[in-house]
Amino acid sequence: MPIKTIKEKIKNINTNGWRVQSGKMIFDGELKRFRKAFKNNFVTLIVSSLGLLVALTWNNFWNAWISTLTVENTLYYKFYLAIGLTVFAVILTYVFSRIKGE
Repeated sequence: MPIKTIKEKIKNINTNGWRVQSGKMIFDGELKRFRKAFKNNFVTLIVSSLGLLVALTWNNFWNAWISTLTVENTLYYKFYLAIGLTVFAVILTYVFSRIKGE
């Protein structure tokens, strides 16, 4: 920076007061951090909502497919099915995390 610009900035700090200038710099920094956090959280929220939409769609598919396979729809059957699908989801998640890690 040229010396003239530095002198003008020092003059502005002295005329406006250093507390006002430092407060403005702190507020600007907070505003930048807020904007960045807002963008990151907004993107995360949108992606999560799309994931929920996909999960609900798959839920409808699995309910329709399983209802075609069974005649008896008892509570025990639903319990065993939930355990089986949970184990399947855990195994699939493990496999995908291994693929992603390698």
